[in-house]
Amino acid sequence: MANLAVNIGGLKMKNPVTVGSGTFAYGQEYDRYFDISKLGAVTTKSLSLEPRAGNKPPRLVETPAGMLNAIGLQNVGIEAYLRDKAPFLREKGCTIIGNIYGKSPEDYAELAKRLDEAGAADAIEANLSCPNVHDARTARGCTLVAQVPELVQEYTRAIKAATKLPVFVKLTPNIIDIAEPALAAEEAGADGVALINTLLGIGINPETRKPILSNIVGGLSGPAIRPVAVKMVWDCAKVLKIPIIGMGGIGNASDAMQFILAGATGVAVGSCSFRQPDAAIKVVEGLNDYCERHNVENLTQLIGKLE
Repeated sequence: MANLAVNIGGLKMKNPVTVGSGTFAYGQEYDRYFDISKLGAVTTKSLSLEPRAGNKPPRLVETPAGMLNAIGLQNVGIEAYLRDKAPFLREKGCTIIGNIYGKSPEDYAELAKRLDEAGAADAIEANLSCPNVHDARTARGCTLVAQVPELVQEYTRAIKAATKLPVFVKLTPNIIDIAEPALAAEEAGADGVALINTLLGIGINPETRKPILSNIVGGLSGPAIRPVAVKMVWDCAKVLKIPIIGMGGIGNASDAMQFILAGATGVAVGSCSFRQPDAAIKVVEGLNDYCERHNVENLTQLIGKLE
């Protein structure tokens, strides 16, 4: 067996594979398909201070090589997570990345503090880039926090001050140069960045001449966005000193290796889990096979080794 262990900004993982927030719920739902503790980490669905119902349906639409979603960060809220979800993950022996979402730096700080104090996460992933919730806008207008480097710094500093856990900032691809907010996160003390979140898109029904999604705009994920995601990981890896968790259309080990060779230390399997529930563990197995075929003892030898 090859050594697949990685250290992402202080978070030790037995392998580099986690799951995309919002695609794996809280882990319990997928444990019937495979032992989720065998993943490098389980990344939770975004957690907010209060429960969220999300957007009205329809909230999903298929695309030729992926899907548009406008779920709207539906979640059980921090209280229910601590009471009902985290104990299961701890009993399973999972490494937990707690994804958090709020309306202000103070919200994010409070969520990070509570996860830390309760021992309900091993790292924090700050979602500053969800494209399909109306309250994800900033004072500058229809702008995501992750699109404004100064705001990325403000939010990152607030979260870092509230917790001793590693903090990863999840960034948006809906920007001209993703390296700018990535560098801002690094300068503010982030222990890593996660990229990419979904690309903005709209589905229209030609017969009704109306948007398919009730939210009109949704986030595009799946294999269609993988080349964009790999390129953005490559862009950031050239300028960052902190590690990257790469995601976007990963469905097998070959997909994952593209991100690792481009510079990602970790990878996340997202919407592909909807089609193949055990996709994430298949990626772990495939990475081991890849290393064995190429006589690689430690996967870390391949990070950023695009030739």
